[in-house]
Amino acid sequence: MIAPTPRLITLVALTAVAAAVSPLAGAVSVGLVTLAAAADYGLSRRRMAGVAIGAVEPLRCYLGVPATLAIPVSAPAGALLSLALPPELEIEAETGNPWVFTPRERGRYPVLALAVQAPSLLGLFELRERFTPAVEIRVYPRVRGAQEMKALQRALTGSRHVRQVGRGREFEKLREYTPGDSFQDVHWKATARRGAPITRTYQIERTQEIYCLLDCGRLQARRQETQTVLDWSLTAALHLALAAERQGDRLGLLAFSDRINGFVRAGSGAAHFSACQEMLYPLRPSEAVTDYTEAATYLRARLPRRALLLVFTSLDDQASAGPFVRAMKLLGERHLVAVVAARAPGAEPLFSGPPPEETTEIYRALGGHLVWRGLRELQLDLGHQGIRLAFEDPREMGLRALTMYEEIRQRQLV
Repeated sequence: MIAPTPRLITLVALTAVAAAVSPLAGAVSVGLVTLAAAADYGLSRRRMAGVAIGAVEPLRCYLGVPATLAIPVSAPAGALLSLALPPELEIEAETGNPWVFTPRERGRYPVLALAVQAPSLLGLFELRERFTPAVEIRVYPRVRGAQEMKALQRALTGSRHVRQVGRGREFEKLREYTPGDSFQDVHWKATARRGAPITRTYQIERTQEIYCLLDCGRLQARRQETQTVLDWSLTAALHLALAAERQGDRLGLLAFSDRINGFVRAGSGAAHFSACQEMLYPLRPSEAVTDYTEAATYLRARLPRRALLLVFTSLDDQASAGPFVRAMKLLGERHLVAVVAARAPGAEPLFSGPPPEETTEIYRALGGHLVWRGLRELQLDLGHQGIRLAFEDPREMGLRALTMYEEIRQRQLV
């Protein structure tokens, strides 16, 4: 694309003035301007033919953290570069190289366009070309910001020096029976072979498996502080991965909505943490209703060994309470289950807030009380099955999950 510059427009205006003063001078001026414009166009039209855009590795950045994108471009001297990004990436200035932007949503994004604008040799035209560079920007959940680090330190303070309660569940060896041993620990086959009582001994497990179950259903799209409940859940899962790595445990992930969105088997190490990030960053809240039964069935078929399952979900819709309870009880038959649910807006006991000033506030408080009562009954029902259910503000879900994990590990409940 080619466009006239203010310089060429000024020259054309001067020829018009010259023609008004003297027809001869006007004719000469028009001829000179036309000749200069034709020469400039002929000499400059191939300046953009040499524009080339180099390859760029996928850019990894984090939600809410400013990032820099540099694209290698070979362009004529004095060229101006302009970049167009998706609206989820808030760019500071469209011109320049490199560009600084702040991601506002997780996910995978392309560069929409790169425009190169260069002046002609005589400055009478602007040469413009539009390119679509093959650049991929990956926005990951933000991990270990100031607030998250504070929560992580509070949850794990002294965790390396805490006495572990319990006798353990992992078999260590056989030994001769001594008075005081439980009859449940007697190994009857070994006793029959040796003709003397033989007892099993156990040790406290050094490595446990923890799985984060991440609800990606429609209720997870609710926002708080520009982030969705799902965003807060993903951040909590990554913090748990860091805590599990520190404790020597292995962490896995399951993302689900009305179907299974992703699964990472429990593991540890830097490569495993990167694999967890790769699975989590493109997740989006679905418009479908969450199918808890599908997730429970999927896990029961793949986890024969007892594990700690931490479920991150939202239970605002009372219609999903029944399937949710059945699925959690199904998982609780083999595994230890703990649930951290985002607190529903306005769900609180009656008379717990300030007195209502308008009639509409009374009805709103009554509605919130009914929701709170239903959630409380759900909490008690699961508690009778040994399943912990906590309701937290979305931004506090990670801290509650870390606290649950640390307490369960100290008590050797898995």
